[in-house]
Amino acid sequence: MAELTIFEIPEISLEQYDRLFEEMGVRGAEDMPAGLLSHAAGDTGEGVLTTGVWADTERLNIFYAEWLGPAIVEEGLPQVVPRLLPVHNMILRGAGREPGVIVQLEIDGLAPETYDELIAAMEAHAGEGRGHPAVSHVAARTADSMVIVDVWDSPESFGRFAEEQIGPAVQSAGGGLPRLEPRFVPVHNHIVAPSVA
Repeated sequence: MAELTIFEIPEISLEQYDRLFEEMGVRGAEDMPAGLLSHAAGDTGEGVLTTGVWADTERLNIFYAEWLGPAIVEEGLPQVVPRLLPVHNMILRGAGREPGVIVQLEIDGLAPETYDELIAAMEAHAGEGRGHPAVSHVAARTADSMVIVDVWDSPESFGRFAEEQIGPAVQSAGGGLPRLEPRFVPVHNHIVAPSVA
């Protein structure tokens, strides 16, 4: 089962993040570790946010033990435990092509069944989602909510999508969702595995 990782790494700079990736030998999609399907990172103003989609937990554990853990020690960076969430739905290559901003949403009380009902009413999610205007879309589950991590070209594009597709889908489902409060983090790095068509 695919897993979403969310690392909040406080008090490190983008330069330190870049050195960490240099230390691991990851310069782009061709150097991605086995099992990593996509990765995005950005500056939060207080540190770095990284998100990743892994094919399975086993390969994530190998990456942490053999790549990331030693590189963190070598660079003297803080050890951070990621949030690890099972992926419910993912579109790793939407129609968007310019990764400008990570959009993170935590929607309390949203059940996977309700999420499925909502996306069924959205044109963007038709078929395999290739027409979705985001660069990528990942929905993961927690015990009592859903976490959405998208990559969009801009906050304005996400706003138009929310107005044109999310809002009407919520209304047709009878409303009841809390007000969406997206977090926007400018993209510094975005890579997708070559195997993701």
